[in-house]
Amino acid sequence: MTDGAPSPVYLSSIAFATGERLSLEALEERDGAALAGRRDLLHEQGLRHARVSGLPLPELAAASARRTLEAAAGPAVGAAVYCTDTPADTSATVDLWDFLAAVSRDDLPAVVVGGSGCGNLGPGIAAARNSVLVDGVPAALLVTVDRVKDGPRFLPGGTTVLSDGAASCLISAEPVGQGPAFRIRSLATGFQLDVEASASPLAVARATTKAVGRTVRGALAPLGLAPRDVRSVVTGNYGDTSRSFLAMAAGVDPRRALCPRLADIGHCFSADVLITLADLSERDAPPPGEPLLLLTSSARSWSAIVVEYVAPR
Repeated sequence: MTDGAPSPVYLSSIAFATGERLSLEALEERDGAALAGRRDLLHEQGLRHARVSGLPLPELAAASARRTLEAAAGPAVGAAVYCTDTPADTSATVDLWDFLAAVSRDDLPAVVVGGSGCGNLGPGIAAARNSVLVDGVPAALLVTVDRVKDGPRFLPGGTTVLSDGAASCLISAEPVGQGPAFRIRSLATGFQLDVEASASPLAVARATTKAVGRTVRGALAPLGLAPRDVRSVVTGNYGDTSRSFLAMAAGVDPRRALCPRLADIGHCFSADVLITLADLSERDAPPPGEPLLLLTSSARSWSAIVVEYVAPR
């Protein structure tokens, strides 16, 4: 599905909250099965630390969202989108209610977005943007939160270590707050549920490459852009090999794949891309107007979002 933005919509007031920072060595000492004996492999792929939290999901999400709301000096927030694929203790509905209560907004219309795993940010942005463009709310609060509840933290598909964390932002018709923002220019999503049906890794890689390429072209084409026009691509915090594979599937030079917090944070599920944007806002923002590709992904779904940096006012 392709959805070029008919009106300007902005992503701003980015914040995040993660669990305790642990080296991979400390994580193995705490839980020998956590990395399934893959510490050396993770080191080779650029991983050094993970973030571990025992907080309930709504509290972890609220820790990030409160920072976003405090940083926003602009229009009233009229909707919320809560993204997660972590199983709830009771239900996703109860988690949503607990989150809204924790940010003192229990009157806020809100929805839960899931089903895309570590790629939930893409559908989340689409839902928040629709609240602004279709429903006319001044701003929508978007938060994505996940953590490991059971099982190892080693993720074979991305050769990375799973971390507990949340990230949040506002989606609005105007940039919010004094900090930098990103204009959302286009968005496309893709699903292919049979990608992993084959036992052949080569067949899976070929199917994934086609699906990612198709999704990226779907986001770029309405803007008259091609992959060569993309300045940089932001992916999830996967290991070096997996991240390079995704960049090449998108048609972008792997050297342009941004992942500044990989060694420090690990893979915070669908929060990774917002965390990287927050880092870019502080240190290495792209030139205003140049296209930046956000590629969010799970094993069977992908979203490509084209944004451009807007300098602080």
